[in-house]
Amino acid sequence: MIATASADDHGSPIEFQAKKLLGEAFQNRYGADMTATIDLILRNTNGQERVRRFRAASKRIEGRTHTIGRLVWPEYLRGMTILTIEAHERSHDAFIYLPSLQKVRRINTSQRGDAFLGSDVTYEDLERRRVDEYEVVSLEVTERGEPAWTIGAKPIEDFTYERVDFVVAAADYAILESRYFKRGSEDPFRIITTDRSDMVEQQGHVLPTRMFVRNSMRGTSTEVVFRDLIVGAPIDDKLFSVSTLERRRSLPGESR
Repeated sequence: MIATASADDHGSPIEFQAKKLLGEAFQNRYGADMTATIDLILRNTNGQERVRRFRAASKRIEGRTHTIGRLVWPEYLRGMTILTIEAHERSHDAFIYLPSLQKVRRINTSQRGDAFLGSDVTYEDLERRRVDEYEVVSLEVTERGEPAWTIGAKPIEDFTYERVDFVVAAADYAILESRYFKRGSEDPFRIITTDRSDMVEQQGHVLPTRMFVRNSMRGTSTEVVFRDLIVGAPIDDKLFSVSTLERRRSLPGESR
């Protein structure tokens, strides 16, 4: 069953339900303070692999998500650190520390659909998402190994895709799949999937420990693996500052 919620239906019961479900899904995925070691396993059209590993921490401070990640592998990129601070109604504040130059530089985050470290993951995939960033256009009862909802949504701002379908588990609002469509296409060009067996529950949040990102336009894929994932661990607010980048302060769980 597919129910649509067009602009003419704004405020309809269907749209209200879809936005509520999507809000619960975003809160589950992005509403937790956490630390983790993250591996990006990049596979090209020939199946050759490259690995990017970084230590990361994320925390909500005064309603805004702050994220910091430091590359620890490969060795030639070791020490590169990216700090992102969520901003409302404008581009996020973002800074990068380049160890080769021993300098901190501000970077442009307006292109949130750009590839992250050459992978099939985008900057948007790593950022907190909010319901008010989307226009909900459809709601469908579906199955993906378990009862679920498929919520069709269009980004309000111009983006690299026209629509995304979020498949949300009915049991706990875990996002099982995200499918991205170009304008006029019925086939997604990018799909992110997470198996139920690769999810863990911590502090009331059901989170992925492994995700697969496939890009049919590029013919490439990226596997994202979260290790040593801890939700709710104390994180010092001062960690999310430019001075942390300049002084190369250790991140939680980072070995030197």
